[in-house]
Amino acid sequence: MAVPGWRVFTYKVVGLRVRGRTGRLPYLPAILTTQERSCSVQSARYETQYEPSHMVDFADSSKVFVTKPTWELARAVLVLQMCSSDAVVDNSLRLMQIGRRLLGQTLFGYLMRATFYGQFVGGDTPDKMAATFSRLRDAGIHSMPLLTIEENVGDRAQVEERFYDNNAQYYVDTIRSTTDILARHGAHARLFQMRLTSFMHAQLLVTLSQHLLEDPSSTELSVEHLSTGLCDDNKHFHLSFLSTEDNEHLRNALVRLHAVCAQAESCGVRMLVDAEYTSMRPAITRLVLAMMYRWNRDRPLVWNTYQCYLKSTYNNVLEDTALAQQHGFCFGIKIVRGAYMDHERAVARQMGQEDPIHPTYDDTSSMYHRVLDRTLQFVKDSQGEQLNVIVATHSEETAKHAVRRMQELGIQKNDSRVCFGQTYGMADQISYHLAQAGYAVYKSVAVGPLHTTIAYLNRRAQENRTALRGLRRENRLLWAEMGRRARHPLSWWKH
Repeated sequence: MAVPGWRVFTYKVVGLRVRGRTGRLPYLPAILTTQERSCSVQSARYETQYEPSHMVDFADSSKVFVTKPTWELARAVLVLQMCSSDAVVDNSLRLMQIGRRLLGQTLFGYLMRATFYGQFVGGDTPDKMAATFSRLRDAGIHSMPLLTIEENVGDRAQVEERFYDNNAQYYVDTIRSTTDILARHGAHARLFQMRLTSFMHAQLLVTLSQHLLEDPSSTELSVEHLSTGLCDDNKHFHLSFLSTEDNEHLRNALVRLHAVCAQAESCGVRMLVDAEYTSMRPAITRLVLAMMYRWNRDRPLVWNTYQCYLKSTYNNVLEDTALAQQHGFCFGIKIVRGAYMDHERAVARQMGQEDPIHPTYDDTSSMYHRVLDRTLQFVKDSQGEQLNVIVATHSEETAKHAVRRMQELGIQKNDSRVCFGQTYGMADQISYHLAQAGYAVYKSVAVGPLHTTIAYLNRRAQENRTALRGLRRENRLLWAEMGRRARHPLSWWKH
């Protein structure tokens, strides 16, 4: 006899009937087929469509890991435990180099794919990417590919145009090959990430940034003038303060950016430009605004990233959104905390400059919430797709704040202008709960071959120490789920 207010869920587990409360998803053993688990997750997402923010319980591990097989949980426990160790993070590149020498390239590759690469990277071929995207889609989560190509000041002594041309072609090919994959998995919107240092020398971005700081109103660096260089033939484009060599490199870089954006537009893909170091930030932002001016006429094809650990972020957001309104182009914004804290503070000390970073974690959180509140107000007041935002956070409190503000402003959870984002392999307790509650959630999925992702993973580990320390909570949830499955032996095998 059914209890009032309860609904009976029936699963194919040797004839066992499991009862679960309406709007709550009970434990789904891993032996269910992918299709059965997908249907159950979709049913739960439908039933929780109108849950208030306080009902998004990030501590419920049974909901988080419902689509994950036990071997994947075991890998996550191992990898995230190692990532929470400063000793491992500090020596990660050296440890990988030693491992490659001792094991050889083949065995080392198998080890990495079974651990760190498998945890944080979505694959290096279309088939492997499709498998990763499919697993995420089973849980109601969308994929946002990220190519692991970048450079820092000093990484490359001289400009090699062929290197940047190859990068641009890799972007074009990957956008083309992943578009059909994302479409098959019903992406809320097709999002793709890019870094400007994939297309141009980092030192040129520093030079442009220094000129902008000296002359913020420079007509040569206005969005209107820069946008004229975003075309196939820009041989007459030049900046008077650059050398002949730098002008040639800038023209080539703008052609490369044009090619990537043109491919993105033809595939219906939106390009989210990552933030990089503060020394390059003014030039990156100005170039991104020029790309918006060129491509964001009807919808936000190009988005910019704003790092909330910087003291200037709120004012920067206000200035840039005002510029978009003035020139009549759509605006896409990705809000993040920021990943380069140690580097930025070290550079500021070395240069004798004021620390650009907020002094405390709480100050950064306050800035994030302030920027988020203003952006959501822009969304509410805007028409059509004038402004889109992705709330990229690994903080449960920030996710709850965003949900609460959306409800207060009357922004529906299925509003296509607002979505959430986390890194693939991290913060699953946020991603899965938000997705099951009906919000659009993306995982930033790094893709690419092992030899390029090793450098990427090492750099991200060094830069994201605060986020990695926060993995201890996720580890506790993983251990809780492992213990719960141990009490249900049938769940350890998937038929």
